[in-house]
Order: sequence, then C-alpha cells, then structure tokens
Amino acid sequence: MFAFLGDIQLGVSSIMTGPAGSEEQLDNTIEEHAVVRGKPIPQDAGEELDRRSFSFFFDESFCNPQAEYYKLRAARSSRSAMPLVMGNGGYLGKSYAVQSVSITHLKTTEGGALVRLEASIDLIEAPAGAFSIGAISIGGSGIAAIGRALINPLIRKIL
Repeated sequence: MFAFLGDIQLGVSSIMTGPAGSEEQLDNTIEEHAVVRGKPIPQDAGEELDRRSFSFFFDESFCNPQAEYYKLRAARSSRSAMPLVMGNGGYLGKSYAVQSVSITHLKTTEGGALVRLEASIDLIEAPAGAFSIGAISIGGSGIAAIGRALINPLIRKIL
C-alpha cells in the first residue's frame, strides 16, 4: 500500500495500485519592501501550509470503485484533519484535510454502476489545534478566546 490518510488506504497492498501521480507543494512567504533607490528588500514572513495531491484510478478488477468513490466523498465531507502515514511506516507528524476531490467516471455498466474511475485528491496541511467550527477557531488559545468572549462584551461583539 502506498499510504494511509486516516483510515483510507491509498493503494492496495496485494496489487500495484499506488497513485498514478503525486505532487507536494512547500512554500515560504517572502515579503518585498520597496526602497527609494535600488532593489526591494526581501523579508522572510514564515511558511505557508503544505499541500499534497494524489491521482488514482480504481477498477473493478482489483477493488470496488463505487466504495472507493464514497470513501473519497466522505473524507471531503468530514472536514477533519487526518494523519498521512506512508506505506513504509514513515510519518511526518503532519495531518491533512481534504480540500478537494475530483472524480472522472471512465466506464459504467448499463445500469450505471461504476466499473472504472479516475480520482484526484488535494490535501492541505492542518496544523495541530487548527480545527474550526464555523468561523471560530477551536484548539490551543481558541477555547480560551471563547471563554474571554463570554466575559468581555467588547470581544463578544468581534466574534
């Protein structure tokens, strides 16, 4: 198996069905400050959230494409962070949330059951304590902020 995203197995261990493609994007934020003369001065402003994407195909010869389709949709709908553990047991200590899922139906039966599909899944890093419910951040200092908002009427207006 290629990897686990939470409890979703990406790739099947008995057959070589790892991703058809994989991409990782790691960005830094660099701010440029204009000066009167000369070139702008760059300033390191930290890191962006890591992004990963995987492309797969599912075929009835080695799996149930309809079941895999529902797993991918459920992962996106859950809006929760899941650990990404590689097949060799390597864990980077990061969790990811499913940002988007793209599915192409390639072949169906006469009754409309999926026989083969291609799917791509885009993940975005979800740092520890960065879960949100609506617009209120929960975790780390988020719970304390809600507590202060209940007491302080000025903060309550902001939330």
